[in-house]
Amino acid sequence: MERLKALEIFKAVADHGSFTKAADAAHVGVPSVSRAVQDLETLLGVQLFNRTTRKVTLTPVGHTVLEHAAGVLDCYEDLARVSNDIALDVSGDLRLEVPALFGMSRLAPILANFTREHPKVRVDTRLVDHQGETLGDLADLSIVVGRAAPASCVARQLAATRFGMYASPAFLSGAGMPRHPDDVRPEHCMTVIAGSHDATLALTHAVTGERSALRARSAFRTNCPSALISATLDGLGMAVLPESIARLSESRGELVRVLNDWRAPSLDTLLVYRTRRNLPLRVRKLIDCLVASFGDDEAGSLSPLRMPPNVPAVAHIKAHAHGARWAA
Repeated sequence: MERLKALEIFKAVADHGSFTKAADAAHVGVPSVSRAVQDLETLLGVQLFNRTTRKVTLTPVGHTVLEHAAGVLDCYEDLARVSNDIALDVSGDLRLEVPALFGMSRLAPILANFTREHPKVRVDTRLVDHQGETLGDLADLSIVVGRAAPASCVARQLAATRFGMYASPAFLSGAGMPRHPDDVRPEHCMTVIAGSHDATLALTHAVTGERSALRARSAFRTNCPSALISATLDGLGMAVLPESIARLSESRGELVRVLNDWRAPSLDTLLVYRTRRNLPLRVRKLIDCLVASFGDDEAGSLSPLRMPPNVPAVAHIKAHAHGARWAA
C-alpha cells in the first residue's frame, strides 16, 4: 500500500506541476510528498522530475513511468469498485457445517427462509462430527455443540442444546413409566452423547434439587441422533436425546418424554467463524439471521405450557396441575 500511495502522490505532482498543490490534493504535508517522490525515484533508480524554484516538470523517463502508474492506479480503482460491488451484493456460495447432535430439524426452516429472502445465495450445509477441526478449511460458518471455539476464531452464542429422556409407548407399556432415574435399568438406557460404552449422565430434579444419574449401558451405541431415535421407536430402550431432535416424534405420539421433572445439563451451542473483518455480506447476513432466530428459540423454550393437538382442555389442566410437560 505504501508503494501504491507513492504512485498516487507521484501522479498528483505530475498533474498539478507542484509539490504544494499535490500535498493539498493528497491531504498530506509537503515533506511527505517530497519524501514519497524521492523514495519512488530511489526504488526505480531514475529521476522522475526536473525541479526548479518556479516549477516541477516530468523528465522523459518520468512521462513513461506516469503512463504505467496511471494504468496501475486505474486497475486498482477497478478492483476496488468490483470488490465493493461484490461486498454489497447478497449473493454467492456459503458453506455451513452442522454437527449431527444439533440436528437439521431446527435449522432447515431458518435456512429455507433465508434463501427465500436472498435468492442469489446458495447455502451448502454439511453434517460433520467435529472430531477434527472445529471449522473446516472450506467452511464459512460452523455450529459447534459442547466444544470451545479456537482462540483464533469468533464465537457467537446460540440457544443451548437441551436434552430429555424419551421412550416409545410400546416400550413403556412393557417396562412401565419411570418415576425416578433409579427406575431406569442401565441396559435399557441409551445416549447419543456417550463417549464410552458405559456413560453416566448427571440429573437434577427441577423442584427439589435432588441429584441423581442415568447410567447408559445399552448394547446399542451410536453418535447419530436419528439412528438413536429409530432404535427408540423400535422399542430397544429409553434414550437421552436433544429436545429439538426428538420434538417431532414426540408431537406425533411416537415418543413419550419421561422423567419430566429431571434436568440433564445442557450444552453450549456456538456459531463459529474466522474473523469479523471483511466478511462478505452474505455471511454477515446469515450470522445475523442465525443469532436472531436462535435468540427467539431460546425465548420460545421458556414459553408457557401449550396444549398438544386433540387434547381436551380438562386433561390439559390436570396434566399441568400434576407437573406434566407437553411438547412445545
